[in-house]
Amino acid sequence: MRTFCYLNGKILPLEKASVSVYDIGLLRGFAIYEALVTYNRKPFQLDDHLTRFRRSAKSLALKIPDSDSKIRATINELVRRSIPKNKEAIIRFILTGGKAIDGIDYEYEKPTFYILVEDFNELPKKYLENGCSLIMFEQQRQFAESKTTNYIQAVLLQKARKKGGALEILYVSNGKVLEASTSNFFIVKNNTVITAKSGILKGITRKVTIDLAKSHFPLKEREIKVKELYSADEAFITSSFKDVVPVVKIGSRRIGNGKVGPVTKEIMRLFKEYTSNY
Repeated sequence: MRTFCYLNGKILPLEKASVSVYDIGLLRGFAIYEALVTYNRKPFQLDDHLTRFRRSAKSLALKIPDSDSKIRATINELVRRSIPKNKEAIIRFILTGGKAIDGIDYEYEKPTFYILVEDFNELPKKYLENGCSLIMFEQQRQFAESKTTNYIQAVLLQKARKKGGALEILYVSNGKVLEASTSNFFIVKNNTVITAKSGILKGITRKVTIDLAKSHFPLKEREIKVKELYSADEAFITSSFKDVVPVVKIGSRRIGNGKVGPVTKEIMRLFKEYTSNY
């Protein structure tokens, strides 16, 4: 099936799309993006993603050239034309400042905006059934509450992540647990679900998970100390491409008894039920 993308107002075959080598997103890494998946071929929580996209754009003084309604219609058309009917989609949209001026400035009224779609392949079941491990790294992201394209540290850590057999990288800073490189992080202690409140990118899957969990368990958004990690009963991560994934090991140390815990299992079940009926 031929793949199409959207670039600066036009839907065109992916192989015909191109961005200027002078784009400030390439020259200076000045860009934001959003990423989501479909369930039952419907973009998941698209309104929330668009709200966050506009918030990120505002924080970097970037102009989104299209209305939310046009973005919705464009995404639906791209999925229809590019993704087989029996498959779900990954959707990414990227916004840069456009062509650079003097190598470092940009023209607000002339951004670069494009949308990509591709087949979505679910995470292997072994991670959901047996849990995953994380490696830890000292890192506080710049513009933490905005979804920028700056993933330099995450890219550099991929070899270490793979060598350690980890699914994700857990960022900590000044003794506080923040988030994973592409996910949000939760612990469970005495049946209470706990996640960081600030200094993180507040994920859309995180938001759904919080809403589902708090009707069944006590839930707190607060600072988490690194020393709390190893006394936690359970832990899990959430993200658009992974859903809810149990964490049973961080570095060389087990979380709880090293197995997927009952609270995490219930939250996974609630999330699966929610997305199945989406």
